[in-house]
Amino acid sequence: MVIDDEPDVHRATIFALSGVKILGRRLEFIHAYSADEATELLRREQEIAVVLLDVVMEREDAGLKLVKTIRQDFKLEELRIILRTGQPGYAPEIETIHDFDINDYKTKSELTRTKLYATVTAALRAYEQIKKLDELAFYDRLSKLPNRNKFLDLADAKLKSGACGQDAIAIVDIDDFSEINDALGHQQGDRLLQSVAERLKVELGPDVLLARIGGDTFALMGPAAVMEPVRVLSMFRQPFQVQDDAMVITATLGLTRQLTADISGRDALKDANIALKRAKKSRRGSFVVYSSEMGSDIRERVRLLQNLRQAVESERLFVVYQPQVNLSTQAIVGVEALIRWRREDGAFVPPDRFIPLAEASGMIVAIGDWVLRMACHELRRFQALGLPDLRMSVNVSQMQFRHPDFLENLQRALADTGVNPVNLELEITESVAMEDADFMLETLHSIRKLGISIAIDDFGTGYSSLSHLRQLPIDRLKIDRAFVDELTQPVSGGHIAAMVIELGRNLKLTVIAEGIEDDAQAQQLRQLGCHEGQGYLYAKPLLPQQFVDWVAQRKLPH
Repeated sequence: MVIDDEPDVHRATIFALSGVKILGRRLEFIHAYSADEATELLRREQEIAVVLLDVVMEREDAGLKLVKTIRQDFKLEELRIILRTGQPGYAPEIETIHDFDINDYKTKSELTRTKLYATVTAALRAYEQIKKLDELAFYDRLSKLPNRNKFLDLADAKLKSGACGQDAIAIVDIDDFSEINDALGHQQGDRLLQSVAERLKVELGPDVLLARIGGDTFALMGPAAVMEPVRVLSMFRQPFQVQDDAMVITATLGLTRQLTADISGRDALKDANIALKRAKKSRRGSFVVYSSEMGSDIRERVRLLQNLRQAVESERLFVVYQPQVNLSTQAIVGVEALIRWRREDGAFVPPDRFIPLAEASGMIVAIGDWVLRMACHELRRFQALGLPDLRMSVNVSQMQFRHPDFLENLQRALADTGVNPVNLELEITESVAMEDADFMLETLHSIRKLGISIAIDDFGTGYSSLSHLRQLPIDRLKIDRAFVDELTQPVSGGHIAAMVIELGRNLKLTVIAEGIEDDAQAQQLRQLGCHEGQGYLYAKPLLPQQFVDWVAQRKLPH
């Protein structure tokens, strides 16, 4: 593009370069005779590679102001700029050349035909190199779509323009893509991604910005009416033809319509991702539209997780112990170690709020090891109260149980505290017990070889296989408190607690019920054949000294 207010300069430039091939291509020329005319042309033309720009035109600073417009307003970073001037006194400052990435600066008298050719060739070569680098940095090589960085740049530009009131941003995630890769190989997986990208591009049309932002994840931005979730997901109904295979896949979608000029592309994408995670958690092949309440939930979770880390470091977590009694004799048979969190203001955070966070963050492994050691230390103290056979039950999370150092840490805790393994019991949930049969059998047998007993917690809340349950080396079934609560209510088909007790009897397992709150529940459980129980009827979870006092109180004659 030649920008100069002197027509003779335009004619001389064409004369010098017409018919010349540079980098194997002939040049095409666009002409502007003022900065204002050039601004309008640059607004419309997208494929200009080099600008030959006069510094002084209708105003002394017209050329330099146009340079700022090119770089700051139009964001034309690849375009190469060659400044030319017939008045050397108006040469730009070095800082200006640097800040606005000016490719070259020449006086018009310097630019002979040969020098003009060399200057333009160098500028075009630089333009091609920048374009290639831009493609590597901002485009996905497999799908040829913009990548995450480019999507965010384009989304930011559109959001800042204010022209997004009716737009939405969505993330589409291909379900079970890793299994496709494992089964058919990465090459076939790559071909499938290309096929998905092509279909989305064709079906959504030019009004929707489409990008590949992850291995099996695409981002979309465009009119909400075009990106209606049901419509987008319907694009996956027909099989994708990948070489000789007709591949049937589904996708899950998260979408946000809350786009305003004061939100960034990154934040909008984050909102869509929150919705996507909700959708995947609910049901794959579905969609969720983001709401501000979801963001509040996430922020609360993050805040709580940060506070949990601080609580661990400041020792605000502690362990309480709930007694377990023989329902027939009322004798104390054991205690269950339970973790609690008291905040600095004295308020308690419920375990069902912070334990899932600890599991999701991986902190549960260190916390679980600490609880195990604390429980073993207190067990020695409790046994000295005249309860030598007292059993200590400790809950073990799925992540902790599957940690490669779990058995080693367990043995070290026993050795360091001197606890007799027969007095230690590990509780795992029914869902954990039913996963990965071979791994569970091997690990549970290793635990049993140490002399430690095993209980299945919350039994009846999952979907156990009876044949699998028979194979597990377990000692005790624990009835969930929900089934204890329903004992005093009429239930069609019979009480689950009665079924669990009967199952325990058939498998020769001890059965313990949690959450016993009144004598009626205790009596009914005893009549059904339940062996042990715990709950507020006997004692709430107690601090170590409170447990000591509770034991002493029970020994007093009544």
